Amino acid sequence: MAKPFMLTLIRHAKTKSNVERRYLGWTDEAILQQCLPLIDQELPLVYGSDLKRCQQTAAAYFPHATYRAITDFRESNFGDFEGCTYEDLQFRPQYRNWIDAPMYRAPPNGETLVQLIARVRRGLRNITESSHATILLHGGSLRAVLIQFSPQLSDFWQWQIEHDEQYKLRWSSFQAFKEGQRCISLSVEPLMVKDDI
Repeated sequence: MAKPFMLTLIRHAKTKSNVERRYLGWTDEAILQQCLPLIDQELPLVYGSDLKRCQQTAAAYFPHATYRAITDFRESNFGDFEGCTYEDLQFRPQYRNWIDAPMYRAPPNGETLVQLIARVRRGLRNITESSHATILLHGGSLRAVLIQFSPQLSDFWQWQIEHDEQYKLRWSSFQAFKEGQRCISLSVEPLMVKDDI
């Protein structure tokens, strides 16, 4: 009989650009808080983006875990809009063109959401744990997983991804996950420090 499979998704801790509401894609910016709560001392392996903000968050939350960095889990590539705010860009025609249809239009020198989703899907092929896997992601790459696997069809922007929550997706088996089936349940929970640590 197949065992259930659970995937836990966590967004990295905040960076200066997150606080300033700047587009932060492939820039390798550090997190602001180095003193984050310890979530799980026993977790042996954590997956995540190869960018510093995910690696630093994982080191704080799961200090004894091996970190497996996967480039395909990076945030969306914002191209020429990287580091800018809405106020910086709001009157540029190229920006208006992009935000009107980001699924199929890319920022100059950036990528579309369709490209982001395909890239994250490719990254998920690296998951080998057959009962539970944890991934540290960015807001965009986390949304890319949710729209592919949430129990019901959803829109990319429907998900409000916070820095202090975790998303737990469950399948009837690891095979169901690997086949790309939608999960059978999804819960959003606050990140909690383990009581027994």
